[in-house]
Amino acid sequence: MNTQTLTSYLKILACDGLGVVNARKLLEASQDVTAIFESDFLDRFLELTIPPSIKKLIQEDHHSALIQDELQFIQENNIQCVGFLDNAYPKLLKECADAPVVLFYKGNLNLLQNDCLSVVGTRKISSFGKEMVQNLMTSVAPYNPTIVSGMAYGVDICAYAEARKNKLGMVGVMGTSFKTLYPSAHKKLYYDLFENGLVITEYAGFNTHVPELFTRRNRIIAGLSKATVVVESAEKGGSLITAYFANDYAREVYAIPGRMTDEFSKGCLRLIHENRAQVLYDFNHLIDDLNWNKEIAVKVETEVKKQIDLNQFSAVQQTILKCLQEKELHIDELALQTQLEMATLNAELMMLELDSVVIGLPGKMFKLKY
Repeated sequence: MNTQTLTSYLKILACDGLGVVNARKLLEASQDVTAIFESDFLDRFLELTIPPSIKKLIQEDHHSALIQDELQFIQENNIQCVGFLDNAYPKLLKECADAPVVLFYKGNLNLLQNDCLSVVGTRKISSFGKEMVQNLMTSVAPYNPTIVSGMAYGVDICAYAEARKNKLGMVGVMGTSFKTLYPSAHKKLYYDLFENGLVITEYAGFNTHVPELFTRRNRIIAGLSKATVVVESAEKGGSLITAYFANDYAREVYAIPGRMTDEFSKGCLRLIHENRAQVLYDFNHLIDDLNWNKEIAVKVETEVKKQIDLNQFSAVQQTILKCLQEKELHIDELALQTQLEMATLNAELMMLELDSVVIGLPGKMFKLKY
């Protein structure tokens, strides 16, 4: 992102009271963030229904000294930025009406192109919760999703540890700017993700750090993923807020049930009772719902097909394999397409079956094994 574009996004963040919904309205109208602060912008987009207070905001001085300081900090710390109008902006997040206008990040943004699964829960994780996170990560590992969470104590960091253990991509969403890595006890984990994962935030250094920022952060966790799993939660807490955001975005929410007497099972049970979450009674249930089994089967089949080198086979066998690459065929249709004598065709098909390249099906049908 060039300096002019980044400066314009920072100006938006510096407009206290503008809000992401109004900012998005301006961006979608102009399709150019730098145009918003041009003197004739409002004259060119008269159809925009913007309150007078918002019009005044975008025409005022926008804390230029703070913005220059932020630009310097971003440059010195190798922080990357992706704006709402950029092609690289996460597609699922962009579907959300209150998606951030800009994301600051360090790490591999391409991790968000994978299927993402958000994992959230209490900061006071129990041994049961740890076991559930471990089992969840082991179960989903073959499908290689990207795990999304916050960077708080408890379930967030347990998800980070288990994702790393299973060699899964991990995204940490911050409720602060990069000037304040919170909690400071997790700095080592932050630096690991800078190199081996991804850390993102919507906040600039001049945004005041207040508890409400962590609540707003939860919508990003929900918005980046097709599904959110709540591992453990009290009746009130950030993980329930994340679930509510996911509900609003029409994303799947799963809650791991526990005993009624356990404080940090009550939130999960509440979500289930209010029909805000499905009971996650088996991790294969989640995998089936998200069609990951089907997706990985297609992926494996495609990869193996690409690996078949026709040059390894005789000219006659190559002719047969080329016919079977499109679809399974009856032996009579194979004979017609290949123009081979039936005895020769049968002999070659037998050799290809022994080589585990072709499979014979009932009714004298044949297909490639992969």
